[in-house]
Formats: sequence, structure tokens, C-alpha cells
Amino acid sequence: MSASDPVAEPTAALTGPTRACENCGAALLGEHCHACGQPTKGLVRHFGSILGDFFDTVLNIDSRVLRTLWPLFARPGYLTREYFAGRRVRYVTPVRLYLFLSVVMFFAIQGSINIDNEGSGGLRVNVDGKPAPAQTGHQNNSLDFPINGKLWNPETNPVTFGWLPAPLNKALNHRLAHARDVLKQSNSEKPLLDGLFNVLPQTLFLLMPLFALMLKLAYWFKRRLYMEHLIVALHSHSFIALMLSLIVFLSKLQDWLAPTDGFFNGLLGLGMGLSWLWIPICLLLMQKRVYGQGWPMTLIKYAVLGMSYFVLLGISLAGAMLVGLLTL
Repeated sequence: MSASDPVAEPTAALTGPTRACENCGAALLGEHCHACGQPTKGLVRHFGSILGDFFDTVLNIDSRVLRTLWPLFARPGYLTREYFAGRRVRYVTPVRLYLFLSVVMFFAIQGSINIDNEGSGGLRVNVDGKPAPAQTGHQNNSLDFPINGKLWNPETNPVTFGWLPAPLNKALNHRLAHARDVLKQSNSEKPLLDGLFNVLPQTLFLLMPLFALMLKLAYWFKRRLYMEHLIVALHSHSFIALMLSLIVFLSKLQDWLAPTDGFFNGLLGLGMGLSWLWIPICLLLMQKRVYGQGWPMTLIKYAVLGMSYFVLLGISLAGAMLVGLLTL
């Protein structure tokens, strides 16, 4: 076919000149180089173009979040099975989903805990807007706990662990003494709560691979990869974070709109009760649908996994509280 062939000219006009990657020189077939992965668009371009890409990315993430939250809430196991089937691009990735919802959950919980300090005569701790009775008389927030039948003292009656070297025992008592002084000066539990929330997200995140390992052991004969169990763990914890955020929101809504007994107060209270009930039911249905075992074995494994996880969670929370106390 000659260069003057009338068929060749429209073809060349449609395809246009071939672009080459500025990094490796390979022919470009799209907006990213298939050879080295470099995008064709850098930051050296008009600011309006960069701003447009930014908003497009943000809106795309938002749309995927909305498309992900409903099945996470109402369709147990659906997101996990979709991920295993390879249909992943339309939903938020499991890790990003967990991080997003855990941040929302921690902000919601922290925002629902209010500490009112009313001088040395009384301290009120409000959780979800519901005040506890004010304490009167002596206020015990100075870490006065018994050791060997006597009150702890960092010098005369310190905490001592036989399996720890003497310098570490000394450092431990020093940190406890510092925490005691901080609590005395603040005259409230706020520093302790702040310290707890500083380490709690990392603590719960570290539980994720442990829970996935528990699932791996429970379903050993299913021959699933560890990463599949980790996806289940991420979706499970994302669902719990979503439900806890919803419960806190309903509680605050009840305080704002219907603080006294009445129809709306009862309706919102019913919503909170159903939300608490939906958590274990949804997790059970998720485990059944993802792993596909019969109901008897699913119920047994669900009970064993649940009890084991709650023990592990209790130990982790106690450790997080201790670390938060020692880092005041």
C-alpha cells in the first residue's frame, strides 16, 4: 500500500503520532508507561489541571466509600466475597476502609467522652452526654494502690517484678511517679484518657494479624491463604468500627433531640439496641457466608473465636492503658 493510499491517511490521522515515555523511551499506550510505570502527567503543568485531578481523585474516593459502606453494613460477607472473586476496583480497599472507619470511630468516641472538673470538691465524668454523680470529699486519682499490704511509694514501697532487671524496675516506678504527679496537677482523668487514646489505635491494629491467625487455625483444612483471613479480619473490624460510630451518633442524637422520655427518645434507644444486636449477628453471618461451613461447626468456631478474641482484647486494652499511663 502506497503512502498516497486514501485508506492509510485516515488511519494515520486517527492514531496520531506515537508518544514515548520520557523516562525509559517505551511507546505509551495510556497515561502510565507499561514498562517502568511512570505516569505521563507530572507536577510541571498548569495548576488548574492539577487541581482538577485532585478533586477527581477525592470524589472518586468518596463515591467508592459510599458504595462500600452499605454492603458492609447490610450484606454480611458480601465485600469479602467480592474481593476474593476479583471485583475490587469499585470498592474501597480493605486496609483503607479499616483506617478510614477506625479514625471516624476514635473521633466519635473521644468526642462523646467529656470530663468536667469542678475543683477539688468534685469530679464529673460525662460519657455520651450522661453525667455521673459528682464525687465529694477526697478525690482518689493519685495512683494510691496497695503493694505488699502497704500503699505504693516509688522510694519506700516500689513495684518490683522479679523477672525485670533492677534498672527497669526503677524506671517503671519513676514513670508511675510522673503519672501520679500529672494526674494530681490536672485534678482529672483527662491525661489518662488522652494517653490511652494515643496508643489504643496502634494496639487494636496489632490485633488484626493475630485475629487472622486465629481464623487460619480455625479453618486450617479450608486451605485458604493467610492473606484471605486477613481480609476477613479487616472487613470484620471495619464493620465493628462502623457500628460503634453509628451507636455513638445515635446516642448524641438522642441527647440533642430527645433528652427526655418520649417517642423519639424511645425510637433512638431502640435503634441503639438493634445496632448492638446486629454486630454479633452480622459477624456470624459473615463467617458462615465467607467460609461456607455448616451451621453446627460455624456456631462452635464462632463461639470459640469470640471468647478467645475477647480475652485477647481485654489483655490488649489493659496493656494499652498501662502504656498510656506510663507515657503521661
